[in-house]
Amino acid sequence: MNSRPYYFVLLLAVFIVFFYQNVVTAGDQVKLGGPKNISMAAIVAEKEGYFRSEGLNVESSNIQTGKVAMDALLSGNIDFAIIVDTNIAFVKFQPGSDIEIICSIGTKFDDGIVARKDKGIQSIKDLKGKTVAVTTGTTNHIFAYRLLAQNGLEKDVKFMNLTPPAIQASLLTGDIAAGSIWEPFRYNVMKQLNSNAVEFVDPNAYKAYAIVAVRKKYAEEHGQEIVKFLNALIRGEEFIRKHRDEAIGILAHEMDMDKNVLKAIWKEYDVSVMLEPGMLQTIKSEGKWIKETQRGFDDRPVPSYDDVVNPAFLKKIAPQRVILK
Repeated sequence: MNSRPYYFVLLLAVFIVFFYQNVVTAGDQVKLGGPKNISMAAIVAEKEGYFRSEGLNVESSNIQTGKVAMDALLSGNIDFAIIVDTNIAFVKFQPGSDIEIICSIGTKFDDGIVARKDKGIQSIKDLKGKTVAVTTGTTNHIFAYRLLAQNGLEKDVKFMNLTPPAIQASLLTGDIAAGSIWEPFRYNVMKQLNSNAVEFVDPNAYKAYAIVAVRKKYAEEHGQEIVKFLNALIRGEEFIRKHRDEAIGILAHEMDMDKNVLKAIWKEYDVSVMLEPGMLQTIKSEGKWIKETQRGFDDRPVPSYDDVVNPAFLKKIAPQRVILK
């Protein structure tokens, strides 16, 4: 028996595998970072191979808060930051913070104040005179302020600054009576404290925008990578809309949540890659809030924020998704 055809086929198969591996791993190197609960389109885009097929080799990092992701972006440790409107509102008070928003990737209502009943808290009015833990400069901070203000308590409650994992841990140990947190930390506390926990939520208090931001210099020098990145995000969004249950399974695994729980709270999220007026209006209103309420900002002018959105890249590939007027 002539073995030459067999060896030829074997060598050809090895060559194809080697070639394929190099093709799929090659691409423009980019670094992405942000919290998982606002990175849904990006998570799906990565897991489904959309970044790779667009020609990007993405190194992604799970960063606990948008504020920390913003710091990583400013320092050049990442190229794309998934952050929230509050982060933009705060950072523009800093001179030289040349950050540009290239799109929003959704809105969320997953912030809530969780409190311990054994600390004498049954209703939101019981928070009067108490201390509520927040993560300063994030969505759980502004949510807590607005929810308390709706109930006439904004001047009767003190805030303390803790990271989300620290808020979760402190609530579980009883070191604090109440804390404002987002998912999955909110779910974790409610599950473990069970009947000893009460939560206060209101989607009308605050709608947060999940945002993708880059440095201005990066936008000037890497327009091609940004377009590829946006294309992958749009494909991620479309997958979520067309294959909801499968997407929830992917996201629940990444967020370390029970799939049925994420399915139950799915209404707290809207994944959509776009630029719309509400986002910039929210950022501007938060800028005024920062000046009026946050220590150390009262003598600073409120930034205009008009230069913070760069719609050029999204408009190039999906003009119908840019609605800024």
